[in-house]
Amino acid sequence: MIISLWHILFPWVLWKGSTEGQEIYLTFDDGPHPVYTPRLLDLLSQYNAKASFFLLGEKVLLHPGIVERIEKEGHTIGNHGFSHHSMLFWKRERVVKEILDTDYAIEKITGKKPLFFRPPYGRFDLRFKKLMNKLNHTLVIWSFLTYDFKETNPEKLIKKVREKIHAGDIVLFHDGHSNTPVMLETFPDILTSLHHLGYQTKTLEQITYGE
Repeated sequence: MIISLWHILFPWVLWKGSTEGQEIYLTFDDGPHPVYTPRLLDLLSQYNAKASFFLLGEKVLLHPGIVERIEKEGHTIGNHGFSHHSMLFWKRERVVKEILDTDYAIEKITGKKPLFFRPPYGRFDLRFKKLMNKLNHTLVIWSFLTYDFKETNPEKLIKKVREKIHAGDIVLFHDGHSNTPVMLETFPDILTSLHHLGYQTKTLEQITYGE
């Protein structure tokens, strides 16, 4: 199913930014990780790049200092649920608790409630439209899945990004996965390639839409 069809079926979900400029939106799921996330933040700072981090509530409680650093360095923090379980068949009350517990954990550290929510595994249903309105969140998926969670060949990961990325893409990486070291190995080359292609990395809060 192509992205335009997803737009039609679920217009209330944020899939992609404007294709008229040269902006892309790097997003990272499943953190914060005590080793990988700081290394990633170092690279983002080195290359003057911005990103959005979808954090798990249970990890936020374990690594508040990293959450604080993400916020201070100008990146966007989003809610990825508390425990990284699919919420598709959960009762509404349980879904709400997962989201609110994570909101509270993040807000306690940063002083800000997250604006964005990404469901674990990108799985959601029509119930989430009303739920997002009630909780004042925008549900975010992605338009470019890098498969960094299973790609073990650094060159293939770089090549995929270099050849397939398009303006406006919301790009999904992972900073809290066992395969993250492969992504970190390639990330300087990925950022350099994006720069040479003329792309600017923006946070989700900076998305602007074309007509």
